[in-house]
Amino acid sequence: MARRRTVPHPVTRRDRILRGLLALVYLLPLSGLIVWEYRDHLMRPSNICEGVDAEPRSALYSALYARMLDWTHNDISTPVSIVAIPADLEEIQANYCLGREYLADVLTAITTQHPAEIVIDKFYSPAACAASPASTQKLSNAMQSVGVPVIVGLNTDLAAKKRDGACLIARPTVDFAASNVRYGDLRLDEDVERIPFQWTVLPADSESAKPEFHDTLSLAAIKAYDNDFIRRARIQKLIDAHVHPYARLDTELPRQTTTDILCSVGTPAMRQRWTPDCSRPAPGLSLLGRIVVIGAEQDVDRHMVMGAPMWGFDTQARYIADMLSGSYLHALPRWIFLPLFALFVLVIEGLPTLFEVYRPHWKTHPLFTHAFTRRRYVWVIFWTIAFILGLTVLCILLRYLPPLALFGDICFIVITRLLFFLAESAEAPLVHHPTKGHSNA
Repeated sequence: MARRRTVPHPVTRRDRILRGLLALVYLLPLSGLIVWEYRDHLMRPSNICEGVDAEPRSALYSALYARMLDWTHNDISTPVSIVAIPADLEEIQANYCLGREYLADVLTAITTQHPAEIVIDKFYSPAACAASPASTQKLSNAMQSVGVPVIVGLNTDLAAKKRDGACLIARPTVDFAASNVRYGDLRLDEDVERIPFQWTVLPADSESAKPEFHDTLSLAAIKAYDNDFIRRARIQKLIDAHVHPYARLDTELPRQTTTDILCSVGTPAMRQRWTPDCSRPAPGLSLLGRIVVIGAEQDVDRHMVMGAPMWGFDTQARYIADMLSGSYLHALPRWIFLPLFALFVLVIEGLPTLFEVYRPHWKTHPLFTHAFTRRRYVWVIFWTIAFILGLTVLCILLRYLPPLALFGDICFIVITRLLFFLAESAEAPLVHHPTKGHSNA
């Protein structure tokens, strides 16, 4: 009695070529998606200056970066302390002149603790307190009296068009006329989890002057604290590259408020002048030999960091701490993302196509057998895992942060590809085509 039996349909060379072309055509729109995602970095206008706000990432995304940084950082004690001007001091926050007098007393009180340097995360405009020059002079005198470097913030405006490759214009600032006062730009990177080092800035008082490299507040503070650290070849190479590294930004730093300072080490005249609430027990101060970063808790200086809000001066303090402790990783240049993606596509799609067309006899080889149609899904899964793990390890060994955004794009492509296999399409691994005819049992 005759019984029908199916046999695999022989795959011709033409079939192999068509399947390979289908696979490549399938990935073309996805490749275009990657290019579109990085379009801002690949096709920036040459003469137009566009403002870019901070790029807050999801908490999960940032947490993965933080864990990678935890694996690689040097766990040493940090010399940075934070002193916050509380948000409840609304009058001092809003009144520029009063705020300068208040900070002058705070600096005088901090001086009794003998810090290594003081970093002020504030910008002082000459026009903001022109009606009361005495308050500005009092702050200037306090800066000179501390006897240690004082780093003061600078601010910039965005130009309408680029000039000599620069888009930032320096704002006029108060000249405190003291040898121990230095300046650093307050501007952050568009991604606040990256440490900015220098900005190309045009002078405010000249249309023909050439742009200059201005140190950021954190870099100026590090230079004043330990200039030998900046001279290290690895650090100097990092600064000269103008590619901002990623910081941990979850380092716990000693923190006090200006109220704590005035209550603990302020003079009776200071406490009478500002009437701080000293009802709480005074915390122990540990400012000896430390970098003291002072800033105000103002909503305009709030940023989303690792999925949570963080004050700008907290961010600056952590930049300093992470640089000095080595708790940072280099950012991969954007141009390398597309070659890496192209390499992955070549491995999972290009190589199997080439094998089927030019090396069909390798189908029995244990290393390449999964590259052929019936086992292609195994090939894709294996090389996806190998590519992500291998690139992660290599990046960390070279002190680069792995490209999680690229890994997400790759996983999206692979999941879609596996669903394509599962749908029993022309690429399905287990599809058989019955032949017309019968054979006798």
